[in-house]
Amino acid sequence: NEYKSYLRMRLPLGLILEALRTVSRSTRKAFREEYAAAMQDPEKWKSKFGATQNFGNMDVSEAKQILNIDDINDKESLEKNFETLMEMNSKADNKGIGSVYLQCKIQNAKERIEFEVTK
Repeated sequence: NEYKSYLRMRLPLGLILEALRTVSRSTRKAFREEYAAAMQDPEKWKSKFGATQNFGNMDVSEAKQILNIDDINDKESLEKNFETLMEMNSKADNKGIGSVYLQCKIQNAKERIEFEVTK
């Protein structure tokens, strides 16, 4: 009785797993093809997918607040605050306690300021 129940469960689970494998393979193949196309003609790929420099829709004042700086041209304090904040939110240095989300916000803030300075 238990064996019959086991066999009835096994078939649908096998079908589900096979479907997931198929979707996974096709997704990986599609990503590989897009990556190869992007490497051959990066400008076409950027225009096709609308790649922009929006830095998570962050403006300069928000970036300055995140990095705790007053002058965007002060590269020394920018680097110092960036490194400190990234280290504080690193999972490796803080025994697994850290925030990838905050690290992304910090990285976006730094890139936004650097973009404004070079503009």
